[in-house]
Amino acid sequence: MSSFIKPVVASIGVASLGLVALGGLFIEQSSAPEEAQATVAPEPIEIAAAPSAAPSEILPEVEPSRPNLGFRPLTDPFGPWPLDGRKTELTFVQLSDTHVGHDKDHETFERAINVINRMNPRPAFVVISGDLTDHFSPPQIKLFKKLLAKLKVPVNIVPGNHDGMFSPTQKRRSWWSREFPEVKTPYRADHGPVTIIGVDSQLWNARNRSRDVAQVASQQWAQMEALISQARADGQRVMVLNHIPAVPTFYPARLAQSWTTPRMHAYLDMLDRHGVEAELSGHVHRDEAYVHNKTFFLTAPPISQKYTRNASLRHFRVTDQGLMYRQIYLYRHGEHLSYEFDLHGVDEANFAAWIDTMSQRELARLWSYRYAGDSMTERWFPKLDFAMFRSYLKEPFEHQPIGKVSQRFKRRRAPRGRRRGL
Repeated sequence: MSSFIKPVVASIGVASLGLVALGGLFIEQSSAPEEAQATVAPEPIEIAAAPSAAPSEILPEVEPSRPNLGFRPLTDPFGPWPLDGRKTELTFVQLSDTHVGHDKDHETFERAINVINRMNPRPAFVVISGDLTDHFSPPQIKLFKKLLAKLKVPVNIVPGNHDGMFSPTQKRRSWWSREFPEVKTPYRADHGPVTIIGVDSQLWNARNRSRDVAQVASQQWAQMEALISQARADGQRVMVLNHIPAVPTFYPARLAQSWTTPRMHAYLDMLDRHGVEAELSGHVHRDEAYVHNKTFFLTAPPISQKYTRNASLRHFRVTDQGLMYRQIYLYRHGEHLSYEFDLHGVDEANFAAWIDTMSQRELARLWSYRYAGDSMTERWFPKLDFAMFRSYLKEPFEHQPIGKVSQRFKRRRAPRGRRRGL
């Protein structure tokens, strides 16, 4: 098995037909025994009606011979977790890209908070992976804090580019320190057996970085690694919370740089060296998951409904043997997309053959479901380069754009046993 990264492909459940999709491949789902304890109070959650395409308009053909690898649709996203013999250590929720101040996104954020507060049992904590507000203006910050105060569980937050901009000058960093003095990155937050390490990913990905900010970025890196090392020495399971995922961002026929290549590979090596369980991120407003060695890279879709994106939250279950999560959509026009993904036993080898066997039709469906209603992407990039997309899915960290944004790939190095180039 090569050391290359294989993606954990986002799944979408279609509850009405009892099917589940992995990368656009819909699979018949057998029933599984469930725990008796429900995860949400019996009080119904009001869901606003909105127009959407009927499931029959978007379903591909069923291919029942393929295994589901831990995916299942959720007819009841707040029902009991599967009775799988694993001990539930705790649950937590990830929100991302709330963008309070944009249109009516504050209402969606409040809806998510109400859903979390009704969960029974309540999650141990909540993380918000950046872009708390749309422009970080005083009125938006005030509204965000007012809504956040309604949350009845502990919360860990980190800044996004909309909170500190892509060029985090000392002045802009002072704005964050003034508004959130209790959130000094990097930080360590322990929740039972889980430790969250919160970092400011903008420091390492600034478009224009002064010498002072570069020094702060280097300090944060050293402090982050020290916090991770100590938490692992304490026997904790570590997850890094940041805004910008380390994975390069793929668009149809185009690849955009996320982290700079040297920093990205140093980061991957550091996570692997310390046995970090997961990176929790947001930023790209899409539902993606990958695994590199033993670390999951889990990019959550947004609460914000920018570009007609369907809003959702991610509900994690941490067991004595691993992780699983539910992607729960908050409005009726997206509720058929809610799904559960069991990460127990998932590794690079599980997914190696899947990508090679996907047809163009399946790749196209995978692409469309990653965005779950995002109209902007289809307007900007109407044509999908299937060969490029397949290559990216198989080795996302091994490809980087030529320049920050490119219409071509370049490889960091040639894979063993493969020809050079694409």
